[in-house]
Amino acid sequence: EAVPMMNCKTGDIVKLHAEPCPCGRNTVRVGPVLGRKQHMIKYKGTTLYPPAMHDLLRYFEGIQSHLIEISTNDLGTDEILIKIAAEKPSEEFMNHIKDHFRAKLRVTPKVEFVAQEVLNKIIFPPMSRKPITFLDNRV
Repeated sequence: EAVPMMNCKTGDIVKLHAEPCPCGRNTVRVGPVLGRKQHMIKYKGTTLYPPAMHDLLRYFEGIQSHLIEISTNDLGTDEILIKIAAEKPSEEFMNHIKDHFRAKLRVTPKVEFVAQEVLNKIIFPPMSRKPITFLDNRV
Protein backbone atom coordinates (compact mmCIF):
# COMPACT_ATOMS: atom_id res chain seq x y z
CA GLU A 1 0.00 0.00 0.00
CA ALA A 2 2.73 2.47 0.90
CA VAL A 3 6.49 2.90 1.03
CA PRO A 4 8.03 4.45 4.15
CA MET A 5 9.98 7.61 3.49
CA MET A 6 13.65 7.55 4.45
CA ASN A 7 15.25 10.89 5.09
CA CYS A 8 18.97 10.11 4.81
CA LYS A 9 21.93 11.63 3.04
CA THR A 10 25.21 10.20 1.92
CA GLY A 11 27.46 10.13 4.96
CA ASP A 12 24.70 9.64 7.54
CA ILE A 13 25.62 7.18 10.27
CA VAL A 14 22.82 4.85 11.33
CA LYS A 15 22.49 1.66 13.34
CA LEU A 16 21.21 -1.50 11.70
CA HIS A 17 18.88 -3.72 13.75
CA ALA A 18 19.10 -7.40 12.81
CA GLU A 19 17.11 -8.92 15.69
CA PRO A 20 13.49 -9.92 14.98
CA CYS A 21 10.95 -7.13 15.42
CA PRO A 22 8.10 -7.60 17.94
CA CYS A 23 5.71 -7.31 14.97
CA GLY A 24 7.21 -10.49 13.49
CA ARG A 25 9.39 -8.94 10.80
CA ASN A 26 12.82 -10.55 10.65
CA THR A 27 14.67 -8.49 8.04
CA VAL A 28 17.34 -5.90 8.80
CA ARG A 29 15.91 -2.52 9.80
CA VAL A 30 17.55 0.91 9.77
CA GLY A 31 17.53 2.89 13.02
CA PRO A 32 17.53 6.69 13.40
CA VAL A 33 20.42 8.83 12.19
CA LEU A 34 23.11 8.93 14.90
CA GLY A 35 25.25 11.56 13.21
CA ARG A 36 26.75 12.69 9.94
CA LYS A 37 30.23 11.80 8.77
CA GLN A 38 31.10 15.45 8.11
CA HIS A 39 30.05 16.34 11.67
CA MET A 40 32.35 13.72 13.19
CA ILE A 41 34.64 15.17 15.84
CA LYS A 42 37.89 13.51 16.91
CA TYR A 43 38.53 14.84 20.39
CA LYS A 44 41.35 13.44 22.53
CA GLY A 45 41.24 10.09 20.72
CA THR A 46 37.45 9.74 20.98
CA THR A 47 34.97 10.03 18.11
CA LEU A 48 32.01 12.25 19.00
CA TYR A 49 28.92 13.44 17.18
CA PRO A 50 26.96 16.61 18.04
CA PRO A 51 23.63 14.79 18.65
CA ALA A 52 25.22 12.83 21.51
CA MET A 53 26.43 16.06 23.13
CA HIS A 54 23.05 17.79 22.63
CA ASP A 55 21.26 14.83 24.25
CA LEU A 56 23.66 14.93 27.17
CA LEU A 57 23.11 18.67 27.71
CA ARG A 58 19.30 18.25 27.57
CA TYR A 59 19.64 15.97 30.62
CA PHE A 60 20.21 19.03 32.83
CA GLU A 61 17.11 21.03 33.77
CA GLY A 62 19.18 24.04 34.87
CA ILE A 63 20.46 24.68 31.33
CA GLN A 64 18.33 27.24 29.49
CA SER A 65 20.22 27.02 26.19
CA HIS A 66 23.57 25.90 24.88
CA LEU A 67 25.90 26.26 21.91
CA ILE A 68 28.60 23.78 20.86
CA GLU A 69 31.57 25.34 19.04
CA ILE A 70 34.17 23.20 17.27
CA SER A 71 37.46 24.75 16.20
CA THR A 72 40.97 23.71 15.25
CA ASN A 73 43.74 24.42 17.75
CA ASP A 74 47.40 25.27 17.03
CA LEU A 75 48.29 21.58 16.77
CA GLY A 76 45.63 20.98 14.10
CA THR A 77 43.33 18.91 16.32
CA ASP A 78 39.67 19.54 17.16
CA GLU A 79 38.73 21.62 20.20
CA ILE A 80 35.26 21.71 21.75
CA LEU A 81 33.86 24.70 23.62
CA ILE A 82 30.37 24.48 25.07
CA LYS A 83 28.71 27.78 25.92
CA ILE A 84 25.86 27.42 28.38
CA ALA A 85 23.19 29.82 29.61
CA ALA A 86 22.12 28.47 32.99
CA GLU A 87 19.53 29.52 35.53
CA LYS A 88 22.05 29.35 38.41
CA PRO A 89 25.62 29.17 37.07
CA SER A 90 28.12 27.92 39.62
CA GLU A 91 31.42 26.09 39.76
CA GLU A 92 29.62 23.10 41.28
CA PHE A 93 27.12 22.96 38.39
CA MET A 94 29.96 23.22 35.84
CA ASN A 95 31.82 20.35 37.53
CA HIS A 96 28.61 18.29 37.50
CA ILE A 97 28.26 18.86 33.73
CA LYS A 98 31.92 17.95 33.13
CA ASP A 99 31.60 14.80 35.26
CA HIS A 100 28.52 13.77 33.28
CA PHE A 101 30.43 14.24 29.99
CA ARG A 102 33.33 12.20 31.35
CA ALA A 103 31.02 9.39 32.47
CA LYS A 104 28.93 9.20 29.28
CA LEU A 105 31.35 10.22 26.48
CA ARG A 106 34.76 9.58 28.14
CA VAL A 107 35.98 13.14 27.43
CA THR A 108 35.64 16.54 29.11
CA PRO A 109 35.24 19.52 26.76
CA LYS A 110 35.77 23.13 27.78
CA VAL A 111 32.60 24.59 29.31
CA GLU A 112 31.84 28.24 29.98
CA PHE A 113 28.78 30.05 31.24
CA VAL A 114 27.44 32.88 29.08
CA ALA A 115 24.55 35.29 29.62
CA GLN A 116 21.29 34.22 27.96
CA GLU A 117 21.12 37.47 25.93
CA VAL A 118 24.61 36.93 24.46
CA LEU A 119 23.84 33.32 23.57
CA ASN A 120 20.47 34.21 21.99
CA LYS A 121 22.21 36.54 19.52
CA ILE A 122 24.27 33.60 18.26
CA ILE A 123 21.57 30.91 18.42
CA PHE A 124 18.84 33.00 16.78
CA PRO A 125 20.55 35.02 14.03
CA PRO A 126 18.44 37.35 11.89
CA MET A 127 17.20 35.84 8.62
CA SER A 128 17.46 32.28 9.98
CA ARG A 129 14.42 30.11 10.49
CA LYS A 130 16.17 27.52 12.66
CA PRO A 131 18.12 28.00 15.87
CA ILE A 132 21.85 27.33 15.54
CA THR A 133 23.22 25.22 18.40
CA PHE A 134 26.31 23.83 16.62
CA LEU A 135 29.06 25.95 15.07
CA ASP A 136 31.81 24.22 13.11
CA ASN A 137 34.74 26.67 12.82
CA ARG A 138 37.29 24.05 11.80
CA VAL A 139 39.77 24.94 9.08
